Amino acid sequence: MRGIEIGMAVADSALADDVRRAAAAAARAVTDIDRGRPRAGWASAAGLVLDLAAATAMAEAARSGGLPRREGVAIVAAQAGMAELAAAVEVGAAQVFVLPEQVRDLARFLAAREQDDGERSRVVAVVGGHGGAGASVLAAAVAVAAPGRGVTALAVDADPWGGGLDLLLGCADLPGLRWGDLALRGGHVPSDALVAALPGRAGAVAVLSAGGGAGVPEIPVEGLLAVIDAGRRSVGVTVVDLPRRDDPATSACLEVADAVVVVVGATVRGCAAGRAVAGGLAGRARSVGLVVRGPSPGGLSARDVERAVGLPLLASMRPQPRLDEQLDGAGLRLRRGTPLEVAAGRVLDGVRRGAA
Repeated sequence: MRGIEIGMAVADSALADDVRRAAAAAARAVTDIDRGRPRAGWASAAGLVLDLAAATAMAEAARSGGLPRREGVAIVAAQAGMAELAAAVEVGAAQVFVLPEQVRDLARFLAAREQDDGERSRVVAVVGGHGGAGASVLAAAVAVAAPGRGVTALAVDADPWGGGLDLLLGCADLPGLRWGDLALRGGHVPSDALVAALPGRAGAVAVLSAGGGAGVPEIPVEGLLAVIDAGRRSVGVTVVDLPRRDDPATSACLEVADAVVVVVGATVRGCAAGRAVAGGLAGRARSVGLVVRGPSPGGLSARDVERAVGLPLLASMRPQPRLDEQLDGAGLRLRRGTPLEVAAGRVLDGVRRGAA
C-alpha cells in the first residue's frame, strides 16, 4: 500500500523542509504541485499544504470558477499575519501553521488525511482521436464495467453537442437531473445528493448527461469541476466523455483527470488524426493512453497504430457484432468476454492501478 499523497506548493526551502519532516512523521508522501497547472494537484491530493503566494493564487482561481472548494488544505508560514489568515479564509484552509514551531501540529493534521493513494477514487476522461472513433461508447462501457469489479461509477457527459450518454446507456426516459437542470458556480456539490438525483442503472452507475431535451450550449467549467469533485468523494470511478474540441471545460478536465484515454480506429487517417490529438494533449494531461478499435481495412495491427500515434496501448478491440443495433434499442449492455467488455475492463483496471 502506497503512502497517502500530500500536495505541496511551498517556495521557501526551509518551510518546504519542515513540511517534509511533518509528512515523514505522519507517514505521508509529499508531491510538489506544478504551480503552472494547479488544478491537478488541487483535485487529486488527499491533503494540500500551501504557502501564502500559492494560497492567494488558488483562492483567486477558486473565485473565478477555476477550482472547486475542497477540504484538507493547510497554509504554512514563518509567521502568521493578517495576510495569511485572510488567505486561509479565502482558500478554505483549516489552519495556518507557523513553522518550525508547529511541525508536530502539522504532522497531526497530515496524519488525519485518510484517502489512500492506492485506493482513492479515480477520474478518467475519454476522447476520440477522430470523428466516429467510438469514444462515447467506450466511456459508457468503462462506467458500466465498473460495478462488475465492485466499483461504483459516475458517467459524465461533457459534450453538449453529443447525443447524450443517458440515451446511449438506455436511461434517457428515467427521471433525474441533466446538465440543463444544474446551476453550479463552483464549491462543493453535496455528492450523495447529486448522485441520488441522477438517472442511472441498478444504483451502481449514475449518469449526468447533456441530452434529455434539457441541453446546454456549453458545459460550465466550474460546474464540471464541482461534479468531478463530487464524484471523487462519492464513487469509485468518474468517467468523463469529452468532446473533440478544446473548450475551457475540456481543458480543465484534462488537468484534473488521473488518466486520459484516446480512442483511435485502425486506419491510416485515424492514426494521423490520433497523432495530432496526442500532440495537443502533451504537457496538459498527467497520463494518456490509447485504445485501438478495429476493423483495420489496411491490415494495421494495434502495435502499428500505437507506434504511429505515439501513445502507450491500453487495449485494442475487434469489431463487436450487432453493437449498433443494441445501442439503438435498449442501450448498452455488456456481456462478459465481448470485445467492448474486455477493452473497457482493461482500461478500468489500468486506470485504477495508475498504469495508464
